[in-house]
Amino acid sequence: MNFIGIAVLILTVMLSALMRSTESSASNRANLQSRDLGSIVRKGSNTTYFDLLRMLLPDLETSRIEPHTGIAHRTAPFRHITEKGEAASLEGNFEITTFEDRLIMSDGKQILLLSLDLSADGANAGTPYEGESTVLAAFSVEPTIKLLDVVDIKTDRFTSFLEGQSVFRLNSQNDAFVVNSTHFNAGENYNDVTVLFLQANQFKIITSLLLLNTQGCGATINETPEFRVVPDSGRKYPSIVVRVKLKKDADTNECDRRTPGYTRYYQAVFSWNQPQLQYRGNYRQIRALDRFNRRRL
Repeated sequence: MNFIGIAVLILTVMLSALMRSTESSASNRANLQSRDLGSIVRKGSNTTYFDLLRMLLPDLETSRIEPHTGIAHRTAPFRHITEKGEAASLEGNFEITTFEDRLIMSDGKQILLLSLDLSADGANAGTPYEGESTVLAAFSVEPTIKLLDVVDIKTDRFTSFLEGQSVFRLNSQNDAFVVNSTHFNAGENYNDVTVLFLQANQFKIITSLLLLNTQGCGATINETPEFRVVPDSGRKYPSIVVRVKLKKDADTNECDRRTPGYTRYYQAVFSWNQPQLQYRGNYRQIRALDRFNRRRL
C-alpha cells in the first residue's frame, strides 16, 4: 500500500471513531433529555421517579394538561442542612418538571441522591428564600427503595450539584458529594460550596467554602475548589484535603494600570472525629482566603 493509501485508511478510521463518539454523545444527551417523572429509576425495577417524589410530596399527581409535569401542594417535613431545629413542611402550589440525581456509595450500599427546586408564591414567607427550597433526598436502592433522609440545601439564589467534581470516593465503602449555591451580581459570582456525605443514613456536612469570582481591571480572579482523599489508618473515614486554587489573570491593554497575574493555593485538612461523629479541620488558610475575599467586596 502506498503513502496515499495509508493516509486514506488512517483518515477513514479517525472519521469512523469520531462518528461513533458523536453518536454516543448524542445518545447520552437523548437519554438525559428523555428522563422524566415516568422514567424507571434503575433496570430491573418498576419504581419510577414519580414514585420517589411521592415519598417527598405525598399528594403528588400528574398534571392533566402537561403529562410530564407533577403537581403537589405540600412536602414531607424536612430540616435545613445548616440548622438543628425541628423539621417542617413546605406548603404551596408546586409544579415539578426537572430534577437532578446522583448515585453514591454509603456503608457499601448504593444510594440515589435526588435534588429538586421547589417554589410557590406566598408560601412560607418567613423562610430565608420565602417559599423557595432546594430539597435533597437520599434513597436506598437495594434491596428495596426507601427514603433515608431529606434536607433543604439552599443557601443562595441558585443551588445544584457542583459542576465537574460533584462526587468523589472516600473509600471502597463511601462517597462524598458537593453542592453549590450561587448568585451573580455585576461581574461578581458568589459560590457557597458545601461538601457532604451520608453517615448512619443522615446527611452530614464535612465543610463549606465561600468562594468569590470577579471580573475587571486588577480583579479578574477565579477560585476553584479541589478535593483529595488521604488514607487515615485506624479511622472509619479517610482524611480529606480541600484546596482552593486562586488564579488572578494579568490585566489586558484596555486597563489603565496593568497588574500582573498570579496563582495562590489555600487548603485545609479534615479528619474524622469518631467521638463527635463529624469531620474536624484546621481552617487557618481558609480563614485567610475569607479575609482576602471580604476585602474585595
